[in-house]
Amino acid sequence: MTVDPATFADTDAIAARWASFKAQPAGIDRVATLKDAVARHVQAGDTLYFGGSMARPNAAMFEVARQFWSRDPGFTLAAPAIANQHAPLIRAGLVKKVIASIHALTFPTPAPHPLYVQAARDGSVTFESWSLLTLKQRLMAASLGLPFMPTGSLAGSDMARELAATGQVATLDNPFGDGAATVVAPFAPDVTFVHALAADRFGNAIICPPFYDGAWAAFAASRAVIITAERIVGDDFISRYSHQVQIPGHCVAAVCEVPLGGHPNSLPGDAVPEVPGYPDDYAFLEDLRNAGKSPEALDRWSREWILDCDSHEAYLAKLGADRLHALRGRRAKDGWRLEWPELAGPAAARASSDNERHAVLAARILRERLRSGDLSCILAGLGISSLAAWMASLLERRDGHNVPLMVEAGMFGYVPSPADPFLFNYRNMSGGLMETDALTTLGVLTGGPRNRAVGVLGAAQVDRAGNLNTSKLPDFMLTGSGGANDIGSAASEVLVTMAHSPKRLVEAVHFITTPGRAVRTIVTELGVLERRAGNEEFVLSRVLARDGHSKADLVAMAIAKTGWALAVADDVQLEPAPDAEEISLARQLDPKGLFLG
Repeated sequence: MTVDPATFADTDAIAARWASFKAQPAGIDRVATLKDAVARHVQAGDTLYFGGSMARPNAAMFEVARQFWSRDPGFTLAAPAIANQHAPLIRAGLVKKVIASIHALTFPTPAPHPLYVQAARDGSVTFESWSLLTLKQRLMAASLGLPFMPTGSLAGSDMARELAATGQVATLDNPFGDGAATVVAPFAPDVTFVHALAADRFGNAIICPPFYDGAWAAFAASRAVIITAERIVGDDFISRYSHQVQIPGHCVAAVCEVPLGGHPNSLPGDAVPEVPGYPDDYAFLEDLRNAGKSPEALDRWSREWILDCDSHEAYLAKLGADRLHALRGRRAKDGWRLEWPELAGPAAARASSDNERHAVLAARILRERLRSGDLSCILAGLGISSLAAWMASLLERRDGHNVPLMVEAGMFGYVPSPADPFLFNYRNMSGGLMETDALTTLGVLTGGPRNRAVGVLGAAQVDRAGNLNTSKLPDFMLTGSGGANDIGSAASEVLVTMAHSPKRLVEAVHFITTPGRAVRTIVTELGVLERRAGNEEFVLSRVLARDGHSKADLVAMAIAKTGWALAVADDVQLEPAPDAEEISLARQLDPKGLFLG
């Protein structure tokens, strides 16, 4: 059979034919209200995963709480971090188990959450703790249909020991070489919730970078993926930003238009100018933190913001337009200029503190390591650790030596903003060299064979072997690993910032969250403990000058406040007290003294 040459050559006819193809729907219309999506797809006993990026699906989580309140659904709650906003579900008895890398108060400063501590103590909730990277690797294994996933993390930790006892971590002989490999079991949630910047009616979802845990939990979900999106957009919009689509519609069960669906957390929106993002609502998060200090206060908060708001629309109406407009107004990179006049006076007048001295000394030591070592990047935790890393990076950058800063959530090569010490603040999340995910920052740029990262970490305890504990004390659950185990397992070296106390610098940690293989330096507000190799003992090499104290006094103080017999270098250096430039930089980064006060 032949074709008509004239028709076959007619480009207008071909174009019309192709237009008819493209005019057909690109998939199944999956638009639903959030209330209907939860009612249709969430069942008692489910494992529910809330994540997918730095934009937390909080509106979806609160809707789950509304629908299952007082029903004892026995959920397993999974997320990279179980933080301030997850507490109402646990307080209400909706959760029997938590799977996460962090379970803590995370804003404005990290701390154990009283509710989570009590739930772990009385056994009402089981907390299964992973590192951030291994949690993601478990989701990857499930997404790829693999029986397990090798990891460079966990080995030598008590986390590995506990998880091996549950059959989720194992050690295998390396089939391709010497030694052993640690492997983790796949993890497939029943339902995954992701909050997107935008999605079309078919469920194709644009996720905002940095990607944090990323889309793997969506691919791993065994029954349903529910997308909440700031805006449901047309096909042309999705085609224009197809490079930003992280989750294809065929994986999605329902897509719901939910403006401000990440509130009270941020939604970085710079990648798609048509859909504006918003920063964390700090005042709201602080109110929620304060509510978590007592069960009764949290009950009142839950009644006001979840149960008395019968929908997300009612929640937004309660927040009010003025508050939401003001929140969006804080997105500007130079927005700190508007805030600074109120901050400058109190910050300048504040008396110097041990925490301030601590951050300055840690920054100095880190700068020395950056100059003397072949180090490729800096990855810091939250608190004094991040302030020290920021100060060191900024001062080295000023002097022409740029070592990029990273955040485990996926930020690389960023310059920290003045006036806001929160590690994940909105102004830090764009304008860097790269926005990626935790697999890249922790697995490749920290753990890859060609990279030489230095980690700057805090902990509740460190011992004479350099092991770190951020997991548990006797009958007291701490904050969890986050990315600390991944950093300590793979970084070229680790600098630890730690308050100098015999309860913190101990003979042996109660629980090894992060093995001490790479810990080379411990910096406290009193001085510096160093070792040249992982199997050597720490030696007090420097003390920080303090008015009214001789060097001998300071050495004796450091020895007395260490929980093991601390060795002292033959010639301990006396570090000068912080100078005006260092103090001013520290206070410009943390003017309210959240970490320095």
